[in-house]
Amino acid sequence: MILRNISARVSNLSQGSKLYLSDLAAIALLLLPITLANSLTMLLGHAFSLIEINYVSELMFYVSNILINLYPTTFCIVACYYLSQKTNASSAIFIIYGLVLFYILSLGSFDLSTNYTLPNNPLLALLSAIVTYLYYLYFPIRLLDPNSFDFASRLIKYIGHIFCFLIIALLLSQWIIHIGDYIREEVSSFGFNPLTFSGGLLYQTLLGMLGAVGINGHNMLFAVKQQIYADTLTNIEAWKAGEATINVISQGFYDAFLSMGGSGNCISLLLCVLLFSKKYNHKMLAVVAIPMVLFNINEVLLFGLPILFNPILIVPFIVVPLVSFVIVYSCIALGVVSPIVSIVNWLTPPIFSGYFAMGEQIDGAILQIAVIIVGIFIYRPFYLAYVGRHLITLDPATRFAAAEGSIFNNVLRSVRDSANNNISQSSAQKRLAQILRQGQLVMFYQKIQSVQDHSQYNYEALIRYIDDSGELRQPTFIADFQLLKSMPLLDRLVIELVLTDMQKMHLPEGGRVAINVSVASIEQADFVSHLLARLAHYGVSPSKVEIEITEEAMLSDKVFLTRVMTELQAKNIAISMDDFGSGYASFPHLLKYPFNKVKIDRSLLLDATSKKGREVYKLVATLGCIANCRIVAEGVETAQEYEFVEHCGVDLVQGYYLAKPAPLEKLTGQNS
Repeated sequence: MILRNISARVSNLSQGSKLYLSDLAAIALLLLPITLANSLTMLLGHAFSLIEINYVSELMFYVSNILINLYPTTFCIVACYYLSQKTNASSAIFIIYGLVLFYILSLGSFDLSTNYTLPNNPLLALLSAIVTYLYYLYFPIRLLDPNSFDFASRLIKYIGHIFCFLIIALLLSQWIIHIGDYIREEVSSFGFNPLTFSGGLLYQTLLGMLGAVGINGHNMLFAVKQQIYADTLTNIEAWKAGEATINVISQGFYDAFLSMGGSGNCISLLLCVLLFSKKYNHKMLAVVAIPMVLFNINEVLLFGLPILFNPILIVPFIVVPLVSFVIVYSCIALGVVSPIVSIVNWLTPPIFSGYFAMGEQIDGAILQIAVIIVGIFIYRPFYLAYVGRHLITLDPATRFAAAEGSIFNNVLRSVRDSANNNISQSSAQKRLAQILRQGQLVMFYQKIQSVQDHSQYNYEALIRYIDDSGELRQPTFIADFQLLKSMPLLDRLVIELVLTDMQKMHLPEGGRVAINVSVASIEQADFVSHLLARLAHYGVSPSKVEIEITEEAMLSDKVFLTRVMTELQAKNIAISMDDFGSGYASFPHLLKYPFNKVKIDRSLLLDATSKKGREVYKLVATLGCIANCRIVAEGVETAQEYEFVEHCGVDLVQGYYLAKPAPLEKLTGQNS
């Protein structure tokens, strides 16, 4: 059993990791327009430079430089937006927190672009989004609302929330500085030389690992690359002067043989997709990528398949250049092919780059072709595993379920749904803003009368809206409060309005006013203290108040709910279960919780037209006696229904047959 539990946890962790990595890949895909635009402008810049239209070439390089510098910031924004949908935080506030953290971390580690002073590290962008997510997950905070009654206290909490976040950002910044210094010291002490076999393998591994998470390794290891370039030029000049032998590994070695089609030798992946893929969309993606990959720009494949954060394709992405390294090094060191004697432009297409790198020797082009073919067959099993080639052996139903369960599609759908949800929330905010500015929210009261003694009655408070023209509107706005997760605000507003009315309201001895309270309010730690404070403020006795909760609240937190009910009843505030029998596990809840009253939902009364329905209604009324609760029949609208519930032994009746909901000023007429 223990081993089974451990296995299940490991499996869940594995599935969670795969989902997380696929989420990151989807986020990277959303930034594909920026990467494509950058690749195109860079390519055009070199093209115009070759035909000596320098003004246009400089303009293209300028745009490309802007896009390169904007990429980490946009990556942070998109990652924050996506992760914000997994919390209750506002996307806008979440993004602001994430960007602030990103900038602080970048300042601390000096990862700012020289020309634009923008954060320049995509890995820090991702870290900032994740840290912000974790912070909101463990320290959530509600949005500020100037119209809320606790605005001042909430503002203080908000300031404290921001202050703590900034402290964490500064501490994390210092931690990253120390980690960076430690890594640099370790690398320096290791003393690897990229111009040696072992040092070159390590250098290429670092480039591959960084590229696999969206970081340009050449930028990250720019100082190392500069040194390789300088040493290569020195060696070539000495070789031409007859003062030294040509090095096997050089800048030309890396550019011509380890970045064919871009990092990861992506030309091999491109040809693998074209030769072996059965997926139409992947073949079309490869066709679109051909012009880019031919000039060693791999962003289309990097973000389109994607390779980024893809646990399957990352493996050959790192391994293929390492295998190429060993093959090329061995061939040159053993004298099978000519040495590399020049540095070619990194945009030079494969085959041509090998030819020119080896001093216009055909064996350079042949070696590149051999390396590309080896790369194709290394990529092949990983690519087929990624696209799920094995699904062709499954039955149609399983294949359909697997396709429908594609994590990547679900992530994109989640992003789209989140955008639609934000639009819905924006519309709801506008509607509520209009309600709060124009017209007014008022309370109506519906009588709940005793069957045995008509002089004994209670009221249920129901909120309504009267627009600026004086027309009464149905409470459809409640759905907007629910969508915006602002039900506690509405509940507190209702409490204020009801207690204000109760100062002028006539109630018989033992009479109460029932106030509906949402699950969100019940779950607030200060709900009981707030209610008692408002009762004391208005001078209303707790014995005149009743709190109605739905069965939904009982499904939320049983321990917490029991504590809240006990605290309220200790102050002589009655508790009633609303909508009994409307769809949840009613009977266990009735016996488990100490309710004073249970309100039978009208749906059970509508079902009482059959013999079975009538027996069920009688049984529910009897259960109230067993649970020591008074029973209220909701929705009684006809004389026949009234006689039936009276025959069932129901104690209290509520419905249009007795009285419709009415404002405070009309209650006197109902009671006369």
